[in-house]
Amino acid sequence: MNSMVENRYRVILQLTACLLMVFFFSCSKEESRPVEDDIENPVEEEKLPDTLKIISYNILEGMKNDRANNYNKFVEWVKSHGPDVLALQEANGFNQRQLEQLASRWGHKYVITNLKSTDNFPVALTSKYPLESRRRITLYTSHGAIFARLKNTEINIVTTHLWPQAYWKAVGDGRGDEYRLQEVNINLDSTIRKFPNEKYWLYMGDFNSVNRKDYEPNTTNQSFVVLDEVENAGYTDVIHHLHGYKLNGTANYDFRYPTRRIDFIFGSEAILPKVVKAMPIYDEFTEVYSDHPPMMVQILNK
Repeated sequence: MNSMVENRYRVILQLTACLLMVFFFSCSKEESRPVEDDIENPVEEEKLPDTLKIISYNILEGMKNDRANNYNKFVEWVKSHGPDVLALQEANGFNQRQLEQLASRWGHKYVITNLKSTDNFPVALTSKYPLESRRRITLYTSHGAIFARLKNTEINIVTTHLWPQAYWKAVGDGRGDEYRLQEVNINLDSTIRKFPNEKYWLYMGDFNSVNRKDYEPNTTNQSFVVLDEVENAGYTDVIHHLHGYKLNGTANYDFRYPTRRIDFIFGSEAILPKVVKAMPIYDEFTEVYSDHPPMMVQILNK
């Protein structure tokens, strides 16, 4: 009896094994079969336009003023301006997947976030075209920075958000500019200074600092040390490049800006000749939905 039972079990096991092998190979063959649509219509990377538009925008705690509206007005605003790259500060509340979903609504498939466990005010990049992520800068900075290259170009993009307070380690210590100066030097040491043979740089974001060129000569009630360091590293504010500046009396601004400017887009010497347009965007939407007007630059991709 035992022998007959054993033989039956052996036959059942062999049949089961055969069935599993048939099922496995049939499934594998189906899953690995190329999709005919993919063969007939291979996916190609979209060609970059001759002129690239880049916007840098502090969106005030994750665009909290449009959150209840599912960000519909924000999406509509981004689509109306059509940036090829959008650099965000204060992307609060968005993880990688959530920002990808939001950015897809304005036509950007490529997203880089810079989430820090010790910070709720991350920076981010979204792009219509592929980005090569090169570095996420997080150590010894408040909100960090992202360093990326626009694929198939030599254009490096750095976005940052510097410490906003007048203090550093303790309220009332008056060391806010000292901390921002440290952050700027970490950014510079990790990017333009680290790669001196790379010539095309855009450095943007909320610097929480002012530029002496926006002020009349002999102004003494402002601290300019942070952005002096940026310009000493070889950067120039793209708005000053095109529109002049107050320090030397050449300012010719044909745009509105509500308060003192702390948001900037800087360009390296080599990229400045490619700049064809630069200005803040101050309109009905930005006046209401954030406390920072975004900055815009257009550059030739040639």
